[in-house]
Amino acid sequence: MEASQRSGQTAARYSQVAEAYIDLFGSPEQAVAEDRELIAAWAAQLHGAVLDAGCGPGHWTQFIADGNRPATGVDLVPEFLDFARRTFQQPDFLRADLAHLPFDDEQFSGVLAWYSVIHAAPPDLPPILDELARVLQPGGKLLLGFFAGDQLEVFGHQVAPAWYWPPVELGEILEQSGFVVLEGATRTRPAARTHGHLSAHKRA
Repeated sequence: MEASQRSGQTAARYSQVAEAYIDLFGSPEQAVAEDRELIAAWAAQLHGAVLDAGCGPGHWTQFIADGNRPATGVDLVPEFLDFARRTFQQPDFLRADLAHLPFDDEQFSGVLAWYSVIHAAPPDLPPILDELARVLQPGGKLLLGFFAGDQLEVFGHQVAPAWYWPPVELGEILEQSGFVVLEGATRTRPAARTHGHLSAHKRA
């Protein structure tokens, strides 16, 4: 099966549970405080347009745009985009595959990919990261959220198969796509999977 088929199947599964997903995760206030603080601090460094890659219901896109910066969200799930357009006025929302973004080279000062590549099988991930690098300006910043693990392995996510990534291994793939990893961390909470994030900038 091709990567585009896999991403289309994942989007279809999210369409089936979109209403419940929005109820659970459709606003930044429903996220943990550490996520809000991290994304706010990251966005405050940016000077220019920002892409929320895999925006879901658009809540983080709006969160970023509230800092009076242009923000665009892209996703493959029509129900998420419909909700985002109805709910949030400032950002733009477009339907797009992360491996084939409809933007010019070096269009954005920052790209947020917050848990939006967790369903990408390992062979599918480098082309996505290459595409995120393409639309970033030299020196532009990427913030990537993911499920962290001691080894690369698939697990049974409620919607579609997802992957645990060792932070070091994921950082190496980012480097191969033209990024310089600046910072990374993991965080654990009771009865929850281990959170990981990596902050990077595009090599000039």
